[in-house]
Amino acid sequence: MIFNFYKQSETFRMLIIAVIGAVLGFVTYEIVYYFNPFSPRATISWIFAFIIGIARQHALHRQFTFSHKTSYFKSLYRAYVVDIGALVFSTGLNWLLAEALHLNHRLVWGICLASTALISLVFLKKYIFKPIVN
Repeated sequence: MIFNFYKQSETFRMLIIAVIGAVLGFVTYEIVYYFNPFSPRATISWIFAFIIGIARQHALHRQFTFSHKTSYFKSLYRAYVVDIGALVFSTGLNWLLAEALHLNHRLVWGICLASTALISLVFLKKYIFKPIVN
């Protein structure tokens, strides 16, 4: 079954890994939120879960999405550069929606995930996992 996965198009693999990452990200967020005693709870939980998710999602895409292998640490560094920018934006959005507008923290998580997914999608292949040119 796993060998058939690698025969699928890169776009299909990217979408499947994104969905798997979203599910794992939600579970991570729920665990962090449950144990987080600090306020603003939703926003701080978002930050911690997001930072954990950067390395996890990078590893998933590196292993399952892209057939060419870039330098591990170079692509991980690029992932953190892109995703820290996305984190700054989404943290502000999270605070606005959860604290100022009092939306449910799970709905806010989904909105923030969608916003950061769009940012990551733009940079994923062209910057983070850019093929090595000989």
